[in-house]
Amino acid sequence: MLEAIKEHKWNIFVGMLLLLAVPMIPYITSNDFKSGILVLFAIFGSALAFLCFNNAKVGFYITLSTVITVRWFERLYGQEIQVGAAIDFMLICSLIGTMLHKNRKGSNPISYLKEPLLVIMYIQFAYSMMEGLNPNGSNKDTVIIFFRLLLRYLMFAILTTVVMKKKEDVHFFFKYWLGLSTVSAVYGCIQEWFGLMPWEWAIVMASPEKLATTLIQGHLRIFSTMTDPAVFGVLMACGSVLCIILLTASLNIISFQKKILIGIALLFHLMALGYSGTRTGYVIIPAGLLLFLLVNLHKRNTLITAMACTVIGGAILFGPFYGNATINRVRSAFVGTDDASLNVREINRHSIQPYIHTHPIGGGLFTCGGEGRAYNPGHPLAGFPPDSGFLRTALELGWPMLIVVMFFYFLQMSTCIGNYFRFSGELDKLLAIAAASMTFEMVISMYAQESGGLMESAFFINALTGIVIKSKYL
Repeated sequence: MLEAIKEHKWNIFVGMLLLLAVPMIPYITSNDFKSGILVLFAIFGSALAFLCFNNAKVGFYITLSTVITVRWFERLYGQEIQVGAAIDFMLICSLIGTMLHKNRKGSNPISYLKEPLLVIMYIQFAYSMMEGLNPNGSNKDTVIIFFRLLLRYLMFAILTTVVMKKKEDVHFFFKYWLGLSTVSAVYGCIQEWFGLMPWEWAIVMASPEKLATTLIQGHLRIFSTMTDPAVFGVLMACGSVLCIILLTASLNIISFQKKILIGIALLFHLMALGYSGTRTGYVIIPAGLLLFLLVNLHKRNTLITAMACTVIGGAILFGPFYGNATINRVRSAFVGTDDASLNVREINRHSIQPYIHTHPIGGGLFTCGGEGRAYNPGHPLAGFPPDSGFLRTALELGWPMLIVVMFFYFLQMSTCIGNYFRFSGELDKLLAIAAASMTFEMVISMYAQESGGLMESAFFINALTGIVIKSKYL
């Protein structure tokens, strides 16, 4: 009896916490709804922390789920949740629990001081911290904020390498991610078909800027459970490419019944992408598929998929459908448009080039856009909308950092393609090229918008980084 209690002490403790929540939450909520929600988060947060400490894999998937769904809870609660601190705490608990766990099976073959992708991440980390000495940046407190962000994503990439102990763990990650992404896609479709919930409308109407980016030409852009329509659209595009690549697998690898489910998931992803109104998402799907096609042109299923995608894409772009706002938005991304927003972005990029030429180490951390107005008011870049992750990097950190970032993504994609040719299993090869295609999609999206800096996409790309690193050793 005592041995059983010792073995399952963490599970017993978590169960007691959750059992405690059952009578407490209704009582507190009946008097003060927001206080009840806070107590609920505190109890469940403590339980999750213990779960993360005891099992790194659980902590990894809890973190991933939290990142994708927390904005929905923020809108429901009506206030911003300090999700960054909670995620940092779960990541630290997971990593410390892994290091202190006495019964770890096997050894991790990765040399964390020699792995090229991780070394480049360390270089990015060190360079960003040195930006605190940049004379062009005035607010030194931004270094601490940036330190937390970089450390968070670095820890998550390392945690990914820890929990991916075998090939089946990699397979499960893609299943879990696709399931999580499909749930978000379905909810996005529900928002389009039935309208936003009252608390979601309250967030949209909270500021003129939010309303202007969510309501385009009288049509609402859907954001589902994520931060905004832009990151939602980009991740829906990544999920779509993953589904299409999996559909090319032979039936002895993925059964016909599973392919039906993947096809349904693909349909929801494509509809959700259309409803998001994210033109970048429309463009990166053919870009991601192009990389896949170049590697797999010798396969019959790939050619059939390419022809089907071409026919469907041609029907959307040139078919006799003119009254649908979603289809018109998709067409505007490919066949040209007089949309003023696109022209303004190009004008802005050309106008700011002299600043990049005269400031090789950039203007300092958090000096562009709204962050510049908040942290560095009066800075020459404050309020300037970069509308591109790469442009923001060049403006704030200088062109040396831009070169490092570009080399990092080049190395990640080349490692993915190397894994593809190294692997022998069909599913492993498909997942390797899918990782390369999705990384390529994210890189292209960062040229058109700041997709890499948002929480959902940043965690996704760092999870891919960890998987790419560990896959070499599996």
